[in-house]
Amino acid sequence: FEHNTTSRIVELSEGVAPRTIGEPAMYTSISLSPDGRYILASYVERPFSFLVNWTSFPRQTVVLDRSSGETLARVSFQPLRDGSDDREAESIGRSVDWRPDGAGLAYIRSTDNSEEELMLLAAPFDTAQAVRVAGTDRRVQNVVYDLEGAHAVVTHSGGNGSDLVHFDLTADDPEPTPVTTLRTGGDPLERTGSLVTGRTPAGLEHLVISSDGGTIYLEGPGYREDFRPRPFVDAVRIADGDIERIFEGSGESFDRLLVPLDPDFTRMIVSRESKTEFPDSYLYERGAGLDAMENLTGNVDPFPELTAAQRIDYAFTRRDGMEVQARISLPTDYTEGDRVPAIFWTYPREYTTPEGYERAAITSRNHNRFHHVTWLRWSDLWLSQGYAVVYPDIPIVGENYNDTYMANMIDAMYAAIRATDALELIDIERIGHGGHSYGAFATVNFLAHAPFFKAGIAGHGAYNRTLTPAGFQAERRTLWEAPHVYAAISPFFHAHQIDTPLLLYHGADDDNTGTWPVQSERLMHALTNLGKDAVLYMYPFESHTPRALENNLDMWARWLEWFDHYVKGAPDSPLATTEESSTPQ
Repeated sequence: FEHNTTSRIVELSEGVAPRTIGEPAMYTSISLSPDGRYILASYVERPFSFLVNWTSFPRQTVVLDRSSGETLARVSFQPLRDGSDDREAESIGRSVDWRPDGAGLAYIRSTDNSEEELMLLAAPFDTAQAVRVAGTDRRVQNVVYDLEGAHAVVTHSGGNGSDLVHFDLTADDPEPTPVTTLRTGGDPLERTGSLVTGRTPAGLEHLVISSDGGTIYLEGPGYREDFRPRPFVDAVRIADGDIERIFEGSGESFDRLLVPLDPDFTRMIVSRESKTEFPDSYLYERGAGLDAMENLTGNVDPFPELTAAQRIDYAFTRRDGMEVQARISLPTDYTEGDRVPAIFWTYPREYTTPEGYERAAITSRNHNRFHHVTWLRWSDLWLSQGYAVVYPDIPIVGENYNDTYMANMIDAMYAAIRATDALELIDIERIGHGGHSYGAFATVNFLAHAPFFKAGIAGHGAYNRTLTPAGFQAERRTLWEAPHVYAAISPFFHAHQIDTPLLLYHGADDDNTGTWPVQSERLMHALTNLGKDAVLYMYPFESHTPRALENNLDMWARWLEWFDHYVKGAPDSPLATTEESSTPQ
């Protein structure tokens, strides 16, 4: 650990040899002061422990002189947090960082009388000389200063929202002025957005405030029930909290603020994209309207063959009445009227209530967003091979989610297949299922408990939940508290029911908690002993997601061969002959 994490701070200048600053250490962060003279550095140090992860190792934050590398002050110290270190933690306060106006280090200090103080520590960083800037009797969640050192906006948390309070730092004794309340939780349709801040060239966050010092700005997501969000920017007057909407995106595209070009937001750079339009940057002039925006970048889609595929968003209803969202992507060479083979690619997620799923769907689905091709979206490559790809949500709903895991899974998938079939786009006699990680766990469970699919592909999954006895995903109970649940949802214990061909893959060095390679190895041993049609490919030196080009090419060659053989040429599906509305068991 120490060998791989030790580094040096090095100053690089054009035409000048690199210059080291200070001593080697296990640095976790460095931040240059606005005047360039000092460095705020945090680093991990010995002793280590196998009982906790590295974030609980001893840590120091210090101020270094950029010129000499000398340590000028120790800002904080955290001892080893495994119960064995009797040293006391030390800190001048919370949220220590450079003030963007260059005045020094800003931090928050709690007093014995429950007051929260905004503090300033100037060079040469003698903590005895720290100055109180302002105070409040409420807990401070965050504070942001402007570039001139004249204003500070404090965030106080509480309930489903946060209160923004302004301090005029030019006053002799700054008093808090309540500005507005941010609604950041609860109903996503009522969220107000968050405070707009900027970054200095050195990366320091600063408050964006109007040129007259009287207005701050909020940027919100603008969620809508139709899954077509309309991001917005509101101007909030500090004196009375009056709000004016100065920018709002279109319902036909996804338009959002990238950066204002002046403190009064008269000109802004915004991003625009749609389901068929690659993201591009535009100049927006306040009051001119979205149609008058000027294109700035002319970005080009690098994968038009895949991204041009037709994509349809739709909903389906489970037999318990819960409406669930889905998307189907059609093959790049799709001809209207054809029914094509399809691959369902899923990743179940847990929710306490149906309303929780509805809120999550509103915040996660965007029908106006461009569908990018990335290394995280392997499944889109199927579109170039004559397959449709279906992405249905699989919500697991309940107080103890996994008590109803299998029922929720089967109900959702059955309804998804029937709804997709009703679109008259896919041939349900030729459908397969795939998934990665928790999606792989779902894949093998589908094959063990339902007759829906002709073949499956599962990668980096955990198939025996007794090997994750302290909980997994959203499961809070241990194996010893809910042994029946752990066994019931572990496809390893139902391997004898898997009659569908299954391709497994796993990185040989997967270090993700719970999905160690032994999970796939043991499942493969079980399937082999049971005489099942299954294969396992182990990829050397890969962790939880295969990265090497050679491994990805090998993996895709095997995937295509697997589904081409078992899905495209598959005989009639048992599901195709099941016309009843009840869920197959």
